[in-house]
Amino acid sequence: MVIDKLLQEPDPTTRGRHRLRGPSHETVFRPLLQALAGGSDPVPHAAAAGRRLAEREVPLTAALDVLRKTYSAAGEEPSFEAIRALCQSWTECTLTYLHASSCEDAGTGLATTPHLRTRLTELYRIAERHGWYLPDTHTLVITEPVTAHPCDSQLANLGGALGTVFREPEVIARLGAARVATIVRVDDHFAEHVGTLRSMIGYWPDDAQPGTAGTPRTKIWSERLPTLSDWSDSFVNDLALA
Repeated sequence: MVIDKLLQEPDPTTRGRHRLRGPSHETVFRPLLQALAGGSDPVPHAAAAGRRLAEREVPLTAALDVLRKTYSAAGEEPSFEAIRALCQSWTECTLTYLHASSCEDAGTGLATTPHLRTRLTELYRIAERHGWYLPDTHTLVITEPVTAHPCDSQLANLGGALGTVFREPEVIARLGAARVATIVRVDDHFAEHVGTLRSMIGYWPDDAQPGTAGTPRTKIWSERLPTLSDWSDSFVNDLALA
């Protein structure tokens, strides 16, 4: 019977081949089938199967087909709770992947400008909930190479420097085509941190004139955040397009 086959462990002589091609979709549902056969709750196993199939980029309709086939093998119909659990876990896993993909700039590995806007909006909500005035507690630090049309690696290096100097920045993002920005908390050491950043990335050393700052290579400045969250999107957009 189909149920007996699915309940059996894979043949040890074929396990290597299974690993090479990956387990079948039916194998993902083996714990659920065992739960049905043993009389235990199958819903958590349906949720786990939904996550695993989403990770494999299996369409939701195909996942539901295998769920129905699994229940049919046990002589039952999928319950509403099992269908909902599978759909919910599949959707959450897929949205997490899409969110992560849209948050990362492919060229630099930094966060994207839209993600910077989103995080800033979240901070305004948090500040309002705790009774803070965000422009007094946080600021936007911006870096921009002096050279025109900086490459992705240059911007990635600026992001790395920002992450080194500022402890626990809210986000480090590519801002438009040629800038890198981060939202940081303003504290007693903020000016010191900016000075450290300037010494790291602000100038090319000038060996011909010891003791001088050298040739500027990166613009570094901070922008005070807008008073209201409603203005935050246009604030970021203007800086990205400048």
